Amino acid sequence: MEAPLDSGPVDVDAMRIDVLRRAVEIYLRHAYPTGDRPENVKRRTTWAEGLPPRELFAKPPFERAGKTPGSESPIFALRLGNGRYPHMKLQFQPWNNADGLMLSVNTHDQVAGLDLVADDAEAFRTLQAENQRLKEAIERDWEAEGLPTFLNFLRTYIESRAEADSAEEA
Repeated sequence: MEAPLDSGPVDVDAMRIDVLRRAVEIYLRHAYPTGDRPENVKRRTTWAEGLPPRELFAKPPFERAGKTPGSESPIFALRLGNGRYPHMKLQFQPWNNADGLMLSVNTHDQVAGLDLVADDAEAFRTLQAENQRLKEAIERDWEAEGLPTFLNFLRTYIESRAEADSAEEA
């Protein structure tokens, strides 16, 4: 997911930490519906107060998940897992919008070349299906709350193009 070329510069320090905290709350509600979270997840959701995003995201529990293809825009991750799989991540990256970021869930379960026996393969496919269900539920709730997701960005973009096309026809 890359910001449109005309969207202006992206700035890590423009990312709103309060929006990220709200996204984490929603993620955890789905990933751990009983509220019982592993100690490592509790530690990963306790962050220093008052640091600018650039400093906060430069050290654990935050991970650099790479760069947006074709740009220098970093992608950050917070490994929060879920009740069945510890590697699922909340990802976020700088984005030129009011919140300064875009959110996504990475199921982190797409393993190329994995050679499993039949029983293991079926169990792994079941795990992948559950991870996908969680991803969709989390991102749907983020969208419902107006948090910055790619689908919200895409919807807004399509609506703005339709309005521009209507204005040109008039």
